[in-house]
Amino acid sequence: MHSHTAPPVPVARFRGARRAELVFGGVEQAGSSFEGRVYLNNPDADESTPRTPEAGYAGSFHVFGVGEPAPPAIAEAKRSQTEGGPPVAPIEKRLHADGAALRAALEGSSELTITVVPVPADPGGSLPARPFERVDVVVEPAATD
Repeated sequence: MHSHTAPPVPVARFRGARRAELVFGGVEQAGSSFEGRVYLNNPDADESTPRTPEAGYAGSFHVFGVGEPAPPAIAEAKRSQTEGGPPVAPIEKRLHADGAALRAALEGSSELTITVVPVPADPGGSLPARPFERVDVVVEPAATD
């Protein structure tokens, strides 16, 4: 099982945030279905990592892939795809990060890392080389008095 961690993001602009939405772009849908387990500040997370705020678990997104074998047009695009190239059938997934995990990540570090652990929907199913291409963090500032 492999995970993918985005480059770290400075957390100074997120301090005091009430909510954060993680927007994953370039999520590959041209393959098998999978769950993307999202962890904050836990780049060593894997399939056995607990899904708790203490472990940095922020939530999951699910990708309903086109399956294997893929439809002819997608299969042809995958055959011509270069190793590590852009996704053949990219989609966007959004996740409202768990508040406790977000607070713990922001309090304990000057940077925020976002790791996705892909888990196949079918045991032994294939997984994309990278579960996402990029991630943006959209924060809702804390309410002011």
